[in-house]
Amino acid sequence: MYTILKENKTEIEVMKSKFISYVIHVENLAEFNLFLKKLKNEHQKARHICYAYFFKNEKKYSDDGEPSGTAGRPILNLIEQNDLTDVAIFVVRYFGGTLLGSGRLLRTYVESAKRVIDESKKVEIKEMLLYKVSIDYEGYSIFKNYLKIKQFDTLSTSFNDTIIIEFYTPLEYKEDLNSLFYGNIKSIEFKKVNRLMEEN
Repeated sequence: MYTILKENKTEIEVMKSKFISYVIHVENLAEFNLFLKKLKNEHQKARHICYAYFFKNEKKYSDDGEPSGTAGRPILNLIEQNDLTDVAIFVVRYFGGTLLGSGRLLRTYVESAKRVIDESKKVEIKEMLLYKVSIDYEGYSIFKNYLKIKQFDTLSTSFNDTIIIEFYTPLEYKEDLNSLFYGNIKSIEFKKVNRLMEEN
């Protein structure tokens, strides 16, 4: 799965009608409603604000007065086809005075939403395990080298009476760290998480 973290905006014009597309990262309904309210305030003269969203297996779309099936559903289809989650796409239409017809209208909404997706940076969401362990100072350098060899990314390291390290592993990782490091390490917790794999 992928998501889009940075808000983006594109615009096309077809037969004097303007179609302004927005994509945002959204993780709950409150965030979605806040952005929709913002668009309604910014585009008070717009004829339609169509949208679709998908987050945490919850999805919804709206044609906002356009002929049924010409806007919201095709936008949602694009979200699903691009394997996106935690996103909302809005297409604001300013009517130019000429009716486009259902077929042309559908193609235009698809083109508008596709353009804002294509011109946005996608970030992979990868399911991984996040381990939190405690290790003594004597074993720290050996364990640090172990993480490097395994190519496990470290999320955080804190130094107190012992050293607390959080690091990511693949889901299939099953090694018994306590046995591997002769009791110098203690597993505090591990959990399945969704990690954003941003490119450098």
